[in-house]
Amino acid sequence: MHDKIDLHSNAANSSDRFSPIDSATLLHRLSAELQAVNSCFAMLVLDPSGCIERANAKFLTESGYRLQDIADLDLTIVSPPQNGQAATAMLEWQTVVDGTLRETERLRLRKDGSRYWVQAFYTLIKDGEGRVSQVVEISWDITERVMRSADDRGQVRAIHASQAVVQFALDGTILEANDIFLDTMGYRLQEIVGRHHRLLMPPGEADGMAYEAFWARLAAGQHHAGEYRRIGKDGHEVWLQANYSPIFDPSGRPIKVVKYAADITRERMMMADFQWQVTALHKSHGVITFDMQGVVLDANAHFLQAVGYRLEEIVGRHHRLFVEPETAASSSYQSFWSALSRGAHQSGEFRRIGKDGREVWLQASYNPIMDVSGRPIKVIKYATDITQEKLRQADYQSQITAIEKSQGVMTLSLDGMVLGMNVNLLDTLGYQLEEIVGRHHRVLMEPDEAATPEYTAFWRTLRSGKFLSGRYKRIGRDGQEIWLQASYNPIFDLNGKLDRIMKFAIDITADVAMAEAFEDAKRQAHHDPATALPNRTRLASFLSTHLIDPHARLAVMYLDLDRFKTINDTHGHPVGDKVLGEVADRLRRSLKPDQIAARIGGDEFVIAAPHLSEEDVATHCKHLLQAIIEPIRHEGYDLSVGLSIGVAMAPTDGTSPDELLRAADTALYRAKHNGRGMYCFYAAGINDQLQAREQLTLEMQDGIAHGEFFLEFQPRFDAQTRSVQSAEALVRWNHPLQGRMAPDQFIPLAERNGLILPLGEWVLHQACQTACGWPGEVGVSVNVSPVQFRDGRLVDQVRSVLATTGLAAHRLELELTEGVLLENTQRASVTMRELKRLGVSLAIDDFGTGYASLSYLRSLPFDVIKIDRQFIHDLGVITGGRAIVQAILAMGKALGLRVTAEGVETHQQLDMLLEDGCLEIQGFIFSEPIDSEQIIAMLADCSSTTS
Repeated sequence: MHDKIDLHSNAANSSDRFSPIDSATLLHRLSAELQAVNSCFAMLVLDPSGCIERANAKFLTESGYRLQDIADLDLTIVSPPQNGQAATAMLEWQTVVDGTLRETERLRLRKDGSRYWVQAFYTLIKDGEGRVSQVVEISWDITERVMRSADDRGQVRAIHASQAVVQFALDGTILEANDIFLDTMGYRLQEIVGRHHRLLMPPGEADGMAYEAFWARLAAGQHHAGEYRRIGKDGHEVWLQANYSPIFDPSGRPIKVVKYAADITRERMMMADFQWQVTALHKSHGVITFDMQGVVLDANAHFLQAVGYRLEEIVGRHHRLFVEPETAASSSYQSFWSALSRGAHQSGEFRRIGKDGREVWLQASYNPIMDVSGRPIKVIKYATDITQEKLRQADYQSQITAIEKSQGVMTLSLDGMVLGMNVNLLDTLGYQLEEIVGRHHRVLMEPDEAATPEYTAFWRTLRSGKFLSGRYKRIGRDGQEIWLQASYNPIFDLNGKLDRIMKFAIDITADVAMAEAFEDAKRQAHHDPATALPNRTRLASFLSTHLIDPHARLAVMYLDLDRFKTINDTHGHPVGDKVLGEVADRLRRSLKPDQIAARIGGDEFVIAAPHLSEEDVATHCKHLLQAIIEPIRHEGYDLSVGLSIGVAMAPTDGTSPDELLRAADTALYRAKHNGRGMYCFYAAGINDQLQAREQLTLEMQDGIAHGEFFLEFQPRFDAQTRSVQSAEALVRWNHPLQGRMAPDQFIPLAERNGLILPLGEWVLHQACQTACGWPGEVGVSVNVSPVQFRDGRLVDQVRSVLATTGLAAHRLELELTEGVLLENTQRASVTMRELKRLGVSLAIDDFGTGYASLSYLRSLPFDVIKIDRQFIHDLGVITGGRAIVQAILAMGKALGLRVTAEGVETHQQLDMLLEDGCLEIQGFIFSEPIDSEQIIAMLADCSSTTS
């Protein structure tokens, strides 16, 4: 009998344990089972204590042992406990003997010390009294499957390192979330665990049947994917590209849902022109059942509605009823059903044909159903009708294709050798696969950069298992610079050991080039071409920035060269230009990092220096006089120029750029009048100035109280249709003594003395109330002072004004200056997002005059860019003027922002703007500021013209 079942015993041992089994019945049953599996499966017979009694040839071949090597020894000899604890192994064996553990995965140890994994099943043999007398273990080798699973886990770790992941119970209760998800939504883990998914939903969207059905489908094991709008802790809107994936237990029952998500909020902002097209991917759901030949057995109402058939029209018909004849005859269609017949799951997007011949697109999964023997007996298809989504996506499918083509993937060894690269990245870098595989990553680097400590530290960080991402400069095969937005993801093997690095990259070379072009154009527009010093525009920006604080200490030194005209007239302009260049170099060398020297015309320069006392300024002036008086050598001649300097100090001599420049110019005049080659501080009636400001402050308080302020409105036009889109509210003061006063005569003072707060609140209320009387949907824009923005009450004021006036929120636009963004970006972001939640629009005013970077525009919720009127004035006048306007327009288009040109006064300016694609125009060319009645008349005019 032993020979028949190929079960080996130890002939050298006379113990009863290795004698034939006593019970003939038990032996017969055991023999029958062993004969069925003997040739395919390894088998052990063990006593109740876990000692090996018998082993078949399959086991001995797999393990390399002889029976005498292991007979009468504990099972742990060939299956050591994974944690090394014998006590744990004993407890596990007890669960086998008491029948609790019937199936498990075990790590086996061969005689030569190598390891392999098996799937083990246990059968208990009992004696006549019901006691376990023997345990039969049947097993087979699953090492390859375990290794594949380990590789899958490594990829999952990479996903966890680069994507947001959150786990839910089947009812939607949050179980766990990783740091990326928590950072994206602004929560701490303890704030969300145990709470329902609806915590993250926009108001009202979690109350309907659709939301309940969404979770019901997930609980039923259906997968969902798409773009979803969610709400973070602070109320801000977050868009996620997400997959909701049910997780199943070994019996195929869903036990939880894992969501993998990427934050695409910024991309959604950049694609605002077609956001309305993006909808959820869960429309109608259908179920249909086929036999293994593809014949329809049954279908539910959802599926029938999608394809337009009645049930009796499709039962008994083949699946090819729903596909075109050429598709049904194709080899890929035959392969599709062959794979299903082998039990292979199929899923994806499928094009089908309805009863009326119309095209139907389905997001579907084909799921083979197995009988108890593991043989496929039928196929159940779960489908969602995505026809409408496919139609809506058609107009931007080319954009999606372009995005996919720009994605690159590279695999690297831990020592930096290239193991693989996909076609997209090969095309980006200009290599063929065989040219790059086996070479070190540094082949993509500048040689100098690859030799830096930073590059060494980069690889040290990756080899430590840490995730890295950022913007990287690389070198293509042709030597060209390529900029990549990339992430480097460590991949770990089964034992948790770092195995390789996966790099995912997007080519952003064009974006970097555009940003550099914009900065270059901006630099040209703000610098003097002859000396490379900042020009008057850049100086004004510097002064404005440093004078935001009315108490800031700032010295302005107005410089004029003595005897320069004589040199220019005697030696010619080329020599004069050389002298100017040398003077500029000497001025530049005299500066500290926080100071600026600018050429403002001819032989005139200005130096602005913050935080200096009068004594410091006097010392600086003496050094300047000495530096400039040194002769300039030219073709054997010594050319000598002198210097006169006028100095004004803020806040003593003024608190605005114009005041300080006028005061410094006056002091310069005195210096030149007193004999040249010297410096002179401005001295004037400071008490008179202070008294005048105090008097104007009192008069302004009275003016606000007695209604002396009024509004005018400057329309903003669509340049193509000449229709009024909105109007900017501009405050005026009807002073009882001085008459009509423009904003620049009282707004700076109001910002310094705090009266801008009541005045700004009045302007906001009056503008909204007035706009309510305008016909149609014409909007109104209101300027918000930095003082108002920082006050903390702006959001409540806007909410109150909209409620009391009844103006629709989308008709109100708030204009903010770049200075608002520089002091506290985080606070500014919070305030702006609160305003956006009210429904108002936000515009960045006078763009280009401050220091707002591209990152601000990407991260802050602006809707409109208003190009500063100085850039419009420079169109066709100053070299580089048009280039910077074009750069702003291109940037606005790339970010999905509307762009308005303000201060347009000439037809030349208008024509250039129209050629460059700017259609929103504000300026005297169409209308000067007018009162509300004139606005209404203008709107009526426009209406009659268009009709």
